[in-house]
Amino acid sequence: MAEQQKRISLCMIVKNEEKYLSGCLNSVQGIADEIIIVDTGSTDETIAIAKRYGAVVIQSEWEHDFAKARNRGVERASGEWILFLDADEQLDEATKPQLLEYVRHADMSALLLQIRNQIGPEHDQGSTIHPVLRMFRNDPGHRFEGRIHEQISFSILRTNPSARFHLTDVIIHHYGYRTQVVAEKNKLQRNMELLELVLAEEPDNTFHRYNIGVEYLRNNRAADALEAFRIAKRSAGFEQLSYAHLVFKYESLSLQLLGRWDEAGAAAREGASIFPDYTDLQHYMAFCSACTGQYKAAMEASEKALEMGAAPARYHTEDGVGTYRTAYLQGRIYEAMHDEQGLIQSYITTLRHKPSLLPPLFRICKYMRTAGREGQLAALMARWISCPDEAAMLKLAGVMVASGCPDSAIAYLEWQAELYKEPVLSRSLTAHASAMRDGDYSGLPFAGHRGREEAEDMLSPSIHWRVRAEHYLEQAQRMKGKTIEKQSIQAVRLLLPGFEGW
Repeated sequence: MAEQQKRISLCMIVKNEEKYLSGCLNSVQGIADEIIIVDTGSTDETIAIAKRYGAVVIQSEWEHDFAKARNRGVERASGEWILFLDADEQLDEATKPQLLEYVRHADMSALLLQIRNQIGPEHDQGSTIHPVLRMFRNDPGHRFEGRIHEQISFSILRTNPSARFHLTDVIIHHYGYRTQVVAEKNKLQRNMELLELVLAEEPDNTFHRYNIGVEYLRNNRAADALEAFRIAKRSAGFEQLSYAHLVFKYESLSLQLLGRWDEAGAAAREGASIFPDYTDLQHYMAFCSACTGQYKAAMEASEKALEMGAAPARYHTEDGVGTYRTAYLQGRIYEAMHDEQGLIQSYITTLRHKPSLLPPLFRICKYMRTAGREGQLAALMARWISCPDEAAMLKLAGVMVASGCPDSAIAYLEWQAELYKEPVLSRSLTAHASAMRDGDYSGLPFAGHRGREEAEDMLSPSIHWRVRAEHYLEQAQRMKGKTIEKQSIQAVRLLLPGFEGW
């Protein structure tokens, strides 16, 4: 009986979520003992799906108030703990069992979980990470507040000023910020309308001002976003707010989007003076300095960001800042400085942090080609890049071909065929190299991106002019006698668009 008192109730509000709801409810199996769903007017199969999972469905008219809708579900929950999710979120399979341990701690009032907002279509395309309060004790005094970006912490603290909030490692994967999902749900317009409404009701509310700044950024209204963040900074007690670090970051981002790089760097430095352990601000300082040609300052900031590593869990951060994203930025800075050893080392560091990334490999290939040292590329790749199997070797060869270095790809595969004495692997690599010598690249990834003029018909018409420009610049670079002249043309060639596997 005692164990039953520690039940977890999942509370949700939904509308037309048939595409996402099953994924969410599957993820809470074994965690939630009870599912309470407030439906605000679905016309698809959402309600039927919810009932298949045994959910209690409360049908409620939408009143443009998220807190009111959430509270309707909380009032019906019978569990000792309330877990709340959105339909486009899923509990992480590996970390969710920790929740069953946390609910046994009598001294905890609420739990903060780590939200991973997936940005691109795949996990490798990046995510932002930040802690949010998503689980709390069921108590009549604990109710949500706010039409949008509703909060529960204020009522918890009013009920119990000494309430203990615990930061966990439990992950929630959120897919709602992917471009397609945002467009499908018309989230930007909905959020903007609600935020304008609450700001009319509470014009001095700093949290609403910050949130509307975020929506302005998502709507590509950088100037409006900048104004909102600067108003938020002027509020009393601003530096003590839990999201103050983000205001500095987004102020800098707004200025970057406006092309005001010096001011953007200054905003990041101001934030770093207050939040010295927030890696993202160091990364932004490096980026802004690089964009204004201050490469020494950029390198110092990027080095410091790499030393700091990923930001502490209490901050909102971007996946890879302090690790692979910062190392990749450092590689680009070294490119601008024409420091070959530095850029190779930075890109290798990037791959050590995240081996699945392709852009660092493309950048190495492109740099060596524009430097006129394509002949050294195969040996460099064999030395620095460890490929565990044939598929990885062929992918690396495909990167070389797509970067316009087919001879290096052939040499690389022949080298690997000699190095590996396993007969089947050796024969297969030799066969691929032989086919490539005959002009057959179909066995490689990125076969449609040859990087040679004869293959450009497979790409968009605009690429034709890039190839002409590339050819012209390569000839001009070869004719120059001075190193500074060669490097200047190389810098232009490196800036030309190309396929880099993003």
